[in-house]
Amino acid sequence: MQGKSHYSTFFFGLSFILVLYAFFLILRPFLISIIMAVTIACLFYPQYSRLNRSLGESWPGVSALIMCTIITLLIILPVVVFVMALFNEINSAYIEFRMQLASGELAASRIEVPPILLEAWSRIQEYLGIEDMNLALAFSTLIDRTATYLLDHYSSILGGLGAVLVRFFIMIFSMFFFFRDGETFVTEMKRLIPLAPRYEDMLLSKLRDVIYATFFGIFATGLCQGVSAAAIFYLLDISNPILWGTATAFFALVPVVGTAAVWVPLAIYLMLTNSLLKGIILLVLGGTVIGLVDNFVRPLIIEGQSGGMHLLLVFFSLLGGLMLFGPPGLVIGPLIAALLITFLDIYKIEFEEALSDSEEEGSIVQS
Repeated sequence: MQGKSHYSTFFFGLSFILVLYAFFLILRPFLISIIMAVTIACLFYPQYSRLNRSLGESWPGVSALIMCTIITLLIILPVVVFVMALFNEINSAYIEFRMQLASGELAASRIEVPPILLEAWSRIQEYLGIEDMNLALAFSTLIDRTATYLLDHYSSILGGLGAVLVRFFIMIFSMFFFFRDGETFVTEMKRLIPLAPRYEDMLLSKLRDVIYATFFGIFATGLCQGVSAAAIFYLLDISNPILWGTATAFFALVPVVGTAAVWVPLAIYLMLTNSLLKGIILLVLGGTVIGLVDNFVRPLIIEGQSGGMHLLLVFFSLLGGLMLFGPPGLVIGPLIAALLITFLDIYKIEFEEALSDSEEEGSIVQS
């Protein structure tokens, strides 16, 4: 009978692992949406609780629906207004560039360039094999080809936008239930975790702190990069610096490409419209001031808001999470690091007596 019990335990454990893996495969296409839903629900849960209390706590579904509606409007409206303003600015810059190209103004105007920069530029032209190429015309041709490509592949682009909208809908849909049934989910999770209640509270508190710190760190970093970029654009007399600074803040949330998607094209545009010195300055400041803000500000903010996680651990958890999981890794990486720190704290508490005894034995041996 005892052997049969062992076989039953083994069968149950193996089956349970297989079911968990299969369920993970089912959820994997929606993992980004679910992670974002949990993160936003944790951030706005205090506001949901106050709203639910004001409604008498008898309408949790209504409170959850109101919160999801408010969050949807807070996300969609700024994005729509920003995208419309950005496209209008890009269209105006394109029309102005084509007018200057057609009138010959680009070829006619000249600026004084230091000889060392001219020599470096000639070496680059020689290396790339573009000595006799009109770069302004080449840039214009590139824009035309890009526009043609977008028109030829508009269906696939719309399909990509459709996928984004579907993920957004799944995020909002999941968020509704995380708001409405959040306390039930937390209670069930505590029942499943085989730890003492104080350790469960410690674990959940640590995860909550890291979610706050990561989310705040990501958006605070984007804000810092947007403000610094807007200041640089203003000092270089680039039109609409606030709009381009806002674009920089938005693209700061995009992994890999990041803020370079804004200041690199602007620098190229300046260099091709007889503002070579401004373009070079923008490239230098973009790569140093704007680009490095992300590497310093975000880890510092997360370290300060996450209850003492070391800066080095925060840095590697962000970088490793991004490389391993993609964009969700910016949240998953710090969460895994927070779990590690919490389990180490629990280990130190549980085995404090044994650890102190071993230290005493070591001191006696040394003496």
